[in-house]
Amino acid sequence: MPRKKNSEFWSWLIVGLFFLLVSIGLYLSTFQKKINRSLGEYIRVAPPFREELKLQHVFRNFPAGILGIDVSQYQGRINFAGLQLQLENHRVQFVFVRATMGEDGIDARFQENWKGFSNLPLKRGAYHYYRPNENSSKQAQNFIRNTKLVKGDLIPVLDIEKHSTIQPKEKLREGLKNWLKIVEAHYKVKPMIYTGDKFFWEVLHNQGFDHYPIWIANYNRVQEPQTRGWLIWQFTEKGSLPGIGERIDLNIWRGDQTDLEQIIIP
Repeated sequence: MPRKKNSEFWSWLIVGLFFLLVSIGLYLSTFQKKINRSLGEYIRVAPPFREELKLQHVFRNFPAGILGIDVSQYQGRINFAGLQLQLENHRVQFVFVRATMGEDGIDARFQENWKGFSNLPLKRGAYHYYRPNENSSKQAQNFIRNTKLVKGDLIPVLDIEKHSTIQPKEKLREGLKNWLKIVEAHYKVKPMIYTGDKFFWEVLHNQGFDHYPIWIANYNRVQEPQTRGWLIWQFTEKGSLPGIGERIDLNIWRGDQTDLEQIIIP
């Protein structure tokens, strides 16, 4: 009797293992098909390429586009005398310089960069890095107090990248709208919003921000950002220019030189 029971046990165990292996095989086969479909779609939308080929990629999709950069204290001291505003066959035609951060922060190299770019043949603009846990009115006044924009400069930019840790999205949106309202009243032009593709969809889309000029960041291998109506696309944070020791952000203005006039202070 004991031997018969052992024999039955091993028989059922073998049958169970067989069905388990078959189930795992079917699951893996289905999962692999999904991966292959996703990979095929990814390759169809954006063929793989090295980081240094991104410039060619974006200008192939937007051949009339204009190349631009943005800088802050993180780029260190810029050698303006030796700065070369040319990447391959594309000339750098605009730059945004970080001016302020939060309620009282001032970029350590703002004045130096602002003056340095004023002597170069390109359009310059300034942006404010918004700290979502700080007072929006004080942040707007900080930017206004330290940033003297004049006719011919690019319109002011609000840089919002992070969620608040002390208030809901609704309150964050109120603060952003307040900043935009105060800055627009001061400079008499509608500011531009800089943000990431994901943040735009999670926080700003259909919430009263879509009618502002949009500068979007997306470093992925895509044909273009998901955010509709964008004017500037920051497509990499790993660009380089002779004269700037650190990596820089590269941007493309999707229109031509005539279209660029719409973000220049009249």
